Amino acid sequence: MTDDVLLHWLTEMDRDRLAGLLRGRPGLLGLDPSGVVASLAELAGRLTEPESASEALSGMPTPVLQVAEAAAVLGPGPVARDRLTTLLGLADDDPGLATALERLEQIGVLVPAGGVLLAPADLRLVFREPLRLGPPAAEVLHPLTAAQLTAVAHALGLPSARRTRAETMASLLDFFGDPDRIRALVEQAPEATKLLLEGIAVRGVHPPYGVLLDAYASAAREVIWAEERGLLSRRHGWGYALQMPSEVGLALRGPDYQAPFSAEPPLVPTVEVPAGLAERESAAALTAAVGHVIGVVDACDQHPVALLKAGGVGVREVRRLAKRLDVPEQEARLWLEIAGELGLILAMDAAETAVLVTEEFDAFRTLPPAEQADRIVHAWLTVGALPTWVPPEGKQEPPLSYFAGGPLPALRLTVLGVAAQTLVGVDGEPRGLSEFADLAGAVRWFAPVLATDLAEGVLESLWSEARSLGLVAHNAPTSVGLAVLAAAEPDCPVRVAAERLLSPASAAGIFQADLTVVVPGSPSAALADLLDATADREGRGAASVWRFSAGSVRRALDGGMSPAELEKALAEVSQSGELPQPLRYLIGDLARRHGAVRVRAAGCVIRSADDALLAEVAATTRLRDLGLWQPAAGVLISSVAADETLRRLREAGFAPVEEGLHGEVMVSHRAVRRATAPERMAAAALELPEMASWSLADPEELAERLLTQPPTGSAEGHRHQARRPQADDLAEIAYLERLFKME
Repeated sequence: MTDDVLLHWLTEMDRDRLAGLLRGRPGLLGLDPSGVVASLAELAGRLTEPESASEALSGMPTPVLQVAEAAAVLGPGPVARDRLTTLLGLADDDPGLATALERLEQIGVLVPAGGVLLAPADLRLVFREPLRLGPPAAEVLHPLTAAQLTAVAHALGLPSARRTRAETMASLLDFFGDPDRIRALVEQAPEATKLLLEGIAVRGVHPPYGVLLDAYASAAREVIWAEERGLLSRRHGWGYALQMPSEVGLALRGPDYQAPFSAEPPLVPTVEVPAGLAERESAAALTAAVGHVIGVVDACDQHPVALLKAGGVGVREVRRLAKRLDVPEQEARLWLEIAGELGLILAMDAAETAVLVTEEFDAFRTLPPAEQADRIVHAWLTVGALPTWVPPEGKQEPPLSYFAGGPLPALRLTVLGVAAQTLVGVDGEPRGLSEFADLAGAVRWFAPVLATDLAEGVLESLWSEARSLGLVAHNAPTSVGLAVLAAAEPDCPVRVAAERLLSPASAAGIFQADLTVVVPGSPSAALADLLDATADREGRGAASVWRFSAGSVRRALDGGMSPAELEKALAEVSQSGELPQPLRYLIGDLARRHGAVRVRAAGCVIRSADDALLAEVAATTRLRDLGLWQPAAGVLISSVAADETLRRLREAGFAPVEEGLHGEVMVSHRAVRRATAPERMAAAALELPEMASWSLADPEELAERLLTQPPTGSAEGHRHQARRPQADDLAEIAYLERLFKME
């Protein structure tokens, strides 16, 4: 397709059609290193690039790709529609073919012009071996010299004497354009050659046929027979392999051969889900997800999580986090990745040996649960790894490796989109999936480029993660999962759906006689802070549970609260307005004992007005290594520093407090350290953009601008080379190769 024809085709478009073409190629909107396309001439040039055509085709369903692949076999150059329908075995008015051709025109991959179909980019460079067929005979024969062409013509019994190179080439192309003559010739071949040719025609030149010359040493005579007649050609390069003209491959597949064409997606059987059941489970999962993300950051804050030298969090630390959160190890990986994507934690500072909690966490904790859930869902959609996927060899990538994502965001949206199309009844109600393999087959039909060669377990892991976030429940899409696909609406649809499911943050809890307090839903930040300071958290999820103990109450008193202040604060957050008697007794008992023993730094000094209590301390066997001695009444001297003495006394069951130099009670607070999140993470955490427009040009506005500019210039000079991978990309590339089984 010439640049002039392509440029004319573009100028004839209206704004909506051109915007649709641009929308299907994010590289033209600024995702490509070349930036936003600046003119129609530049657009024409970039449409001829195979990389741009690949981008446009990557999101197409199976029938569109099948038509494009068939056109690649019949190209390069104009493709007659009747040849295309013959190869596909379809009628000219087939509705499935018409739909596929219309879509290919919309994305600028196959354009009708003058009664034929033209491809701006060479589709043979997009489909590496379309239909497992080699290049056309004209391309295979072109490198041969005039003498070599004459030798091939002579071997085929064609007139070759006193002919120009062009005349010889024309007679050879005429021969290879006749399938019957090719089949008749192969019938005369030696048996070994015939088997070799038929195998290549069916399987292509990939192994066991497309290998180095040494592999053909035993069959050299048979290969030479085919080479002499142009049925095979040697392709030189780093290796040595054979190629068969596509006309030969099609002829040997027989006159009844038809290229595959699957116009309809596979059937996905479903089952009925009781009304409201999926939504209730979704609400519970979303609430638990919010709690677990906050919990994993809290855990990183309270107990430093070590980083591997190569980056990321190691298996031992992940298991420790999972135990603290009381979740499976794979879920702990998921919450770590989401927290990292939100910018709540940071593991990118080379000077740090542990995960840092960022300032964004303090702001995140105060958000309403629906907004927290919204941001968690959006973060999951953009996470650059699939944290719960276990590769066949069993070695998982460390969480917080900060991969850019590659095709994973598109794959997540694709799976949710296919579920929305196949698992929603005509009445609009969600239906459950009978077998996951059925949905996987539908995903491969709708997005073959993304999903056909996925590694084992990838789709299952993705579906499991969606379930953990409440996007699917009982194998049916939920309102939140469907809202993910409606990113173009003005109000954030995920947050709106979450608001319908989630209650506001709870500001009060249910205090029980067994010294536990239960908070239904998500606790407010203030309530969580109070209960974390006075009790030990035992569970997160649809409800959070704390338990009071002597140690936790003493911790609150050590933090500077008086017994009266503690009782008042807890009563204010009790749903009944009162505290159970056992809790009041516990606080009173600790209040009587708290501060009876006082520690003053010296080496250090322990003092008390209760001589009997000091005698008990001095006689405690577990404290003998403190070197306690009594220089005077009411005083003990410890040979160990004050902080260690305090710890040992508390472990022995006493309730000491620390004194200052003038006898004042020292209140202990845990130091809180916060890192500043990088700009990208802060934006992801607090200013989530629309999923479909991540800093890209608006397709409608760009189309309007391009069409109003004069179509001057040439497509030449606007072609560019793709960016070469940098050293920092290699780990991510290796991960994606495992995930998507890239060759």
